Amino acid sequence: MVLERALLVLMVLLLFRGSGPVLAMHESGSCGTPVPEDPFGHEQFIDIGSRFLARNVRIAEHTEGVVVTGEMYNGLQGFFSPPLFKATVFDSECTYLRANNFSIDKFTFGTTRSFRVVIPGVELSEVATYHIEYLGWPSN
Repeated sequence: MVLERALLVLMVLLLFRGSGPVLAMHESGSCGTPVPEDPFGHEQFIDIGSRFLARNVRIAEHTEGVVVTGEMYNGLQGFFSPPLFKATVFDSECTYLRANNFSIDKFTFGTTRSFRVVIPGVELSEVATYHIEYLGWPSN
């Protein structure tokens, strides 16, 4: 009985601790946003959480793996150091393939900036979905 209660409390805590977009994507049966079929990606902004929005995300082949590019809107605040993000790619069965962190320099409040991150060791043909999340900002 004690073990069951402990597991229940742990599950509830994990649900509240998780990032909103990740939970929403998994609840809807998807592990991320589908890779865009058109060369321009999604023209509408996609909420990635913490008041950051992404659009025009494209995934292309790179000599080291794949490259994820796009635009990000900062609706959170200004930063003394660049905010840290993470791009993750999954296959068609929502199996994690790889991820890589990236930051955006001079990313002030209310601006839209381009981003580019290489995720090494992944074949473009394997990638079906992606997820971009805000990790915070590194301390100076």
